[in-house]
Amino acid sequence: MIPKLSDHRGSVKDSRHSGFTLIEVLVTLLIFSIGLLGYAALQSRAQQAQIEVYQRVYALNLVDYMVDQIRSNPEARGCYGLATVEVGTGYSSAYSCSSYGTADTQAQVVSAVNDWSSLLQGAGEVSAGNNVGGLLNARGCIAYDDVNEAYRVSVVWQGLVETVAPIATTCGNTSYGGSASKLRRAVTYLLQMPDLGG
Repeated sequence: MIPKLSDHRGSVKDSRHSGFTLIEVLVTLLIFSIGLLGYAALQSRAQQAQIEVYQRVYALNLVDYMVDQIRSNPEARGCYGLATVEVGTGYSSAYSCSSYGTADTQAQVVSAVNDWSSLLQGAGEVSAGNNVGGLLNARGCIAYDDVNEAYRVSVVWQGLVETVAPIATTCGNTSYGGSASKLRRAVTYLLQMPDLGG
């Protein structure tokens, strides 16, 4: 008679352990920390982009302010042309004009340009006696073309990261990031005045 073989598979204990090994836990923690670092970098870049967008919108509002001032005072057209003067950051004088229009229209120009310069310097918001509103190192330029009766109103400011320099205006050309102007941001509006002569 042949002896009966018994099946011992059920009685032998499995030597493999269930659960995670230390190496698996460490690899998981490494992957998780790399993901967190990437997320932190993304948040930082998103915050910079949000500040850049805010500054561009603020600059557009400043350009609109000056364009509205020019439109509302057509009698003193040439007075708004600042030539090479850049108001705003670094400008400490009071603007004056006595060449175009009447004394009243000239006074409107002087008031508008000086107010614009203050807004560019951040006077829209003051904290502890310091201007804290507005753009970073903002400057404003107004070029007047008397032949075509057109204005180029520009606001420039310092951005947070380097990029390609704007070519639409030379306002603040070397004031932001050296001769390459890689930190310079700009918004420009070309205003064609209507012919009031008929």
